[in-house]
Amino acid sequence: MRILLAAVMAAILTAPAVAAEPATSAVVGKVVACRAEADPARRLACYDAAVGAFADATAKGDVKVVDREEVRKTRRSLFGFTLPKLPFFTGDDSAADETAEVELGVVSVSAEGYGRFTLVMDDGSTWRSTEPFARDPRAGSKAKIKKGALGAYFLSVGNGRAVRATRIG
Repeated sequence: MRILLAAVMAAILTAPAVAAEPATSAVVGKVVACRAEADPARRLACYDAAVGAFADATAKGDVKVVDREEVRKTRRSLFGFTLPKLPFFTGDDSAADETAEVELGVVSVSAEGYGRFTLVMDDGSTWRSTEPFARDPRAGSKAKIKKGALGAYFLSVGNGRAVRATRIG
C-alpha cells in the first residue's frame, strides 16, 4: 500500500503544471509586445514587422482568427460530441448559451435492426438510436434532439416518443 501511495504522489509531483491561461500564438504575441515600445518610430517599425508576419501566417493558414459568432456556430455544430476543454473555447461567453436542444430535418434513414436506425440530419450530423423507435422514422421528418443527464441525448422524430441516441458523425 505504501509503495502504491508513493508512486501516486511521485506521479502527481512530477506531472507538468497546467497553465491557467491558454498560450498565445507567438505571432500574436509579437504584435502585442510592440505596445511596450516607448519610442514611436521603433514601435511603428515593430508593428509593421509583427503585422506583416501575422498577415503571412494567416495567409498560410498557420493562424486563424475567429470571432465569437464563429465560435458559437462551431460549438453548435459539435452538439452531441463530448469534447475535451479546448483552448479556443475559453475566454468567450458562448459557453453560457450552450445548446441543450436542436431541431433538425431528417435527410436519410437507414435501418440498423431491432427497431434501431441511423439518421443523417440536414446539418450534416449523423445520429444512431440506441433504443428502438415505436414507429420507423422517415426522411423529410423533423427531429428534436435534447441533451439529457450524464451525457445522454434523446432523439424524437415527428410526434414520436424520444429514444436514446448517440452522435456518430
